[in-house]
Amino acid sequence: MKKGGAITLTVVLALSLFVILFITTGVRDDAAECLPSGGGGSSTAAGGVPAGSFAKPTKTTESTLSSPFGEREGTMHNGMDLAAPVGTPIYAYADGIVTQAGPATGFGQWIVIEHNIAGQIVSTVYGHMFPDGVLVKAGDHVTAGQHIAGVGNNGQSSGAHLHFEYHTGPWSSSNAIDPTPFYDAAADPGTGQSGQSPLPAPSTSPPPAPSPAGGTAEMAALPGSVGSEDHWQVDTVRVARAVHAKFPQISRIGGWRPGGGGYDDHPSGRAADIMIENWSSEEGKTLGDQVKDYLWANRDYLQIEYMIWRQQYIPSTGESNTMEDRGSPTANHFDHVHVTTIGHGMPTPGQTYGPIPGGTGSAPKAAGNCTTAPGAGLGDRADLAAGQIPPEFQPWLTRSAAQCREVSPAILAAQLKQEAGFTPGLTSPAGAKGYGQFMPETWAAYGFPVDDNGTVTGPAGAGDPNDIGDAVMAQGRYNCSVADTLRPGIESGSITGDPVELMLAGYNAGPGAVQQFGGIPPYPETQNYVTTITANASNYDLAR
Repeated sequence: MKKGGAITLTVVLALSLFVILFITTGVRDDAAECLPSGGGGSSTAAGGVPAGSFAKPTKTTESTLSSPFGEREGTMHNGMDLAAPVGTPIYAYADGIVTQAGPATGFGQWIVIEHNIAGQIVSTVYGHMFPDGVLVKAGDHVTAGQHIAGVGNNGQSSGAHLHFEYHTGPWSSSNAIDPTPFYDAAADPGTGQSGQSPLPAPSTSPPPAPSPAGGTAEMAALPGSVGSEDHWQVDTVRVARAVHAKFPQISRIGGWRPGGGGYDDHPSGRAADIMIENWSSEEGKTLGDQVKDYLWANRDYLQIEYMIWRQQYIPSTGESNTMEDRGSPTANHFDHVHVTTIGHGMPTPGQTYGPIPGGTGSAPKAAGNCTTAPGAGLGDRADLAAGQIPPEFQPWLTRSAAQCREVSPAILAAQLKQEAGFTPGLTSPAGAKGYGQFMPETWAAYGFPVDDNGTVTGPAGAGDPNDIGDAVMAQGRYNCSVADTLRPGIESGSITGDPVELMLAGYNAGPGAVQQFGGIPPYPETQNYVTTITANASNYDLAR
């Protein structure tokens, strides 16, 4: 309960000023960065091609070949130039992942996309766009025919054109090949035709086991109680076996399924999901980090293309980044470490996998600070466990959780359960009222009336603490205010602990008490409050 005694009049006035600024300016910029968003590019009827097809990077009706691949003025021209007016749409050649997008020497701006085609990694490069002509960012998943950029005349260029390259493997200045046959076999964007790839079929001979990176004994097969190796390609089997040997406490490794949500990682057998039990606990987070770092340190040996853990996309080459919020802990990869390998085909009789790798190191940290809490990322009603929450609360939990990164629908639900058990009309002996058990002075600063969409319609204090919308929005609003108050201390190190737990402690005892003790105050009520809510949050998470 918000006892209020730990909040002085000065703090209340300061927090009231914050709320006025919040209402005036909307959700904070750093919170907005963590809200759901998709890739910047678009897949439209004008550029789309059938699934699994290949698209020319510009339409033949809108561009002309101005310079082919090969020797040019004494130097090697690693691509083909397609002259077109500034702003002419540029399309992705094939499904893939953007590994580079932005400034590049010589190109002005470029985009590099990695593709898995017939079990082989290839890369395509698009160059000379202006900065505002780049529509995707590193880490985005794109599809063939997706509009990713506009033609420009940036960098070392004498006229508006697209410079298009094709590389056999992850991008390197030494592995470019003539893109002409790939361009010729691809479909013209928007025609509905199915483009082809002239890549030869992958070899059916088993790829050799990699060089030893640890011991000398061959890795043991994955026990059936942990997972099945059926349908996995060679590199994926190797990853699963290595993880099982290194982390015997992991009880489940999955990954193959016929549907991939538009991506071929799982259906093709190139992806494994390392499931993390108690993923929302500190022990679970630590275990997931250890798995991620182990795989990163041995990424070359294990032939890993990329990983995802706790919403962080970590490619083996290129920069890591924070992914868009996909709406649930499972979709955001909070409860498992996703690993996509290069693949190298299905195992054959006598297939060997090599010894257990022993490399150590730490994976790079992604840009951004969207560190979230148990149950974080729950972005819609379907992600809250059915029957656990009164249905009239569900949409409000989602709306309120969007106010800052520290809160989630599951945390808010557990907090409401702790405060008043979703029961209206309660008043505590200390005078706290309503669903969120707000003290009158705190409600006067945060209790705004809201309409059906959560938009404020009146002054602070004019809301009803027994109205679900007013109460739940105020609950999230006050949580976010406490988190804002504590954030500078957390960042400076004067306050230590999990940001969500500290927020809950501040909600219960007041942020001043958290600041005074440099962490969760030693009050039995507050410590029980934090422990109970964080533990119960998982009850409202459908993924568990």
